[in-house]
Amino acid sequence: MMKPGESFPFLANRLCLDFVNTEAAAGGGRVDRLASYADLVRWGRASGALTVAEAREAGPRWADAPDGERALEAAREFRGVLRALAERLAAGRPAPAEALEAVNAVLRNRPGFTQVAREGVRVVERWLAPLRDPADVLAPVALSAARMLAEDAPALVRKCESPPCLNFFYDVTKNHARRWCSMETCGNRAKAAAFYRRKVGGA
Repeated sequence: MMKPGESFPFLANRLCLDFVNTEAAAGGGRVDRLASYADLVRWGRASGALTVAEAREAGPRWADAPDGERALEAAREFRGVLRALAERLAAGRPAPAEALEAVNAVLRNRPGFTQVAREGVRVVERWLAPLRDPADVLAPVALSAARMLAEDAPALVRKCESPPCLNFFYDVTKNHARRWCSMETCGNRAKAAAFYRRKVGGA
């Protein structure tokens, strides 16, 4: 459960992996940052998966409703599928059929339509997706997973090398040598531990 004022980490370079990372390691166990449907909506807004207007609609509409609870359970289940997918990709294994079907199941229910709009002097294409159901907040996550599998290099999905860390990321560094989810947290801890081992070993 998130503490008041705590923000979600966005360090994975892919929306679907940032969604996986809403489950974190803490105190030797796992912490679920999606403790309620309201948390799911807040994550959707913070990640850009939901617009301000969509978040304002979805939160009050479903946060305290049974439909919202069911959508939260569906979101956690989908997150588990994506975590298993990320683990397989990080290990150099192909995406399982079950993961593809889970992504497709969300995409099949994805509402929306394409529109064109003027943006300054340009005309741009936009996808508008009205929220019909509380689980529709998962559609951008599923689309991200689909694009990662179909358009990216799945072999660049990595798991943070810090043993207790649960985070995954998509390695966009030039030489593809990123090891940590964040240098400020896991990277610094690993460096401090290595320094201590050298110091003790040389004592």
